Amino acid sequence: MTHTSTRAQPIPKAAKVASAAALLLAAVHIALTAVFNVPSTEVKYEALPGRAADAWIRPYFVQDYRIFAPDPASADRNLWVRAWVETPDGERVETKWVDVTAIELAEPYRRVLRKQLTVIGAEQLMTSFGKLTEAQKAVVEENFHTSPDLAELNEALLAADDANAGDVRSFIRATNYTTSYATQAARALWGDDGEILAVQTRSVYSPVIRWDDRNDPDAVRPDSSYTQLGWRPVLDWSQQSEGAFARTFLHWAEAAGVTGSLTGDEEDAE
Repeated sequence: MTHTSTRAQPIPKAAKVASAAALLLAAVHIALTAVFNVPSTEVKYEALPGRAADAWIRPYFVQDYRIFAPDPASADRNLWVRAWVETPDGERVETKWVDVTAIELAEPYRRVLRKQLTVIGAEQLMTSFGKLTEAQKAVVEENFHTSPDLAELNEALLAADDANAGDVRSFIRATNYTTSYATQAARALWGDDGEILAVQTRSVYSPVIRWDDRNDPDAVRPDSSYTQLGWRPVLDWSQQSEGAFARTFLHWAEAAGVTGSLTGDEEDAE
């Protein structure tokens, strides 16, 4: 009579390494998520671990879907962009405003969670803008496009009011994010027409019809609100692939029926 061995087979070394790596990644993710959500500005905005946590979480791990009660999303959040272009003959033209969120969501499959780059950018910009003081909001309406970066804007905001340095850092980060996106979008849309000298962004919140009025055929959608920001410099980052961005973005723009013409009536968010 023979007996079948019941001794457990040894776990392959590759499986152990993969399991250890997965556990380590999960631990790092949990730790950085905790840092990202901590209320202390001293922790959130220091180089380590705050900036590391922010770089890890944004944009794909931000949890702000606001689908359910008690505070469901009540407005569409869109990012608008326009550019200042110098044509080969020396003429300088301000383009029309373009809703780049509508372009990014042109493909139906991309509308599932509405957490695309422009939606996140619009949310960050509007939220951080709302936390600025009135004196600081007056500053951000000014133009800072002759600077190579946002350092001059940052200094001007702190000079206007230095009591909320954390809110200023948050606004500069959001401006950096949206301006960088706007630079790539502007070059994709109008780069063939000339040099992009500066870009301007606008976070537009368009409220939906209130729940209590959803069955009223005469219900009117409330007016939109938006940020008032001046012109900003074009921002380039070594990690960006301008060609790859342009190919994808222009494909979406075609699906959305948007062209990069320098002429046309300007849209208004009011």
